[in-house]
Amino acid sequence: MLKFAPHVIAAVVALGLAGPLHAAGSSDSGASRSTADDTYAKAVKAVEAEEFRSAVALLNSVIKEKPDNADALNYLGFSHRKLGDYALAVSYYQRALSLESRHRGANEYLGQAYVEMGNLPAAGERLAALEGICGTDCEEYQSLKKAIDAAIAGKPKQS
Repeated sequence: MLKFAPHVIAAVVALGLAGPLHAAGSSDSGASRSTADDTYAKAVKAVEAEEFRSAVALLNSVIKEKPDNADALNYLGFSHRKLGDYALAVSYYQRALSLESRHRGANEYLGQAYVEMGNLPAAGERLAALEGICGTDCEEYQSLKKAIDAAIAGKPKQS
């Protein structure tokens, strides 16, 4: 049987009690942050499973609680793009970029939307932005460059 010094047991008990007491007595939005974070995690899983309608519903819930969540706005744009609503997708990407102009995902996905819409000059602007943010070796730059190159060559994009 393991033996612990009394001060170790006291520390473990104190740490165990601190969380619930703080959470129960807290008047801040800790509970809503946790709920929004949990909902966001579910939304990401829905996106990864290509369940875009479910992702949109979940992400809209996140945005109601955290309207300045650039990551959620980016995934809303992505989901709407995958559902074929380019105008709405572009608006969400632009909102994300208005909050975080260096958001690599939103820059890439906005560029991807422009490629799919046939607006290669605008896609090139996003590629240039990514080069300034993360260079030419980052995944987002490489993915968008590949899509632009494929569009120029008249081939279907790979992502």
